[in-house]
Amino acid sequence: MKKFGWVLTCILALGMASRMPAKAQNEMDLTKNWNLRAGFFIPERGASRDAQGDLWFTVGAEREIYNVDRYKGSISIDYYGSSNIYNVPIQANLIGTTHRLRYGAGAGVGFSHDLTRGISGFAYNLLIGYNLTESENPLVFDIRYRALSTGSDLNGWAFTIGGHF
Repeated sequence: MKKFGWVLTCILALGMASRMPAKAQNEMDLTKNWNLRAGFFIPERGASRDAQGDLWFTVGAEREIYNVDRYKGSISIDYYGSSNIYNVPIQANLIGTTHRLRYGAGAGVGFSHDLTRGISGFAYNLLIGYNLTESENPLVFDIRYRALSTGSDLNGWAFTIGGHF
């Protein structure tokens, strides 16, 4: 029953995203307009750090689906973890920009494996970042607090550098 709820939530989220205004046909090319990022993740809990070390790897991809004034709506998929402890959050995000400062939040579902078992749950992130360069394809530095509702083994801080491609 729990998995049915997650599947239904994902279907509803995709349905809502499909109701967004369509962009120009030439922007629908899925090989363009991606934000890619990579960096490191520091888990909050000592048990997680003891099991796999203090620094873990993180990587992610994000695609804008809505843009109005200084705010962007996006869908992202990330990975952070080390060895057999990891989380793969799939999230809808809202990111605002003021001058070169970035801020935002995201929520979705996380598919993960903690210290003992595979789990899924509500995943969220809080973001503050900075555009390091001002161009059509800016280089950005982000700090994100990442969390999963089904335990704190996978909660912590992600530090990434990314770009728009």
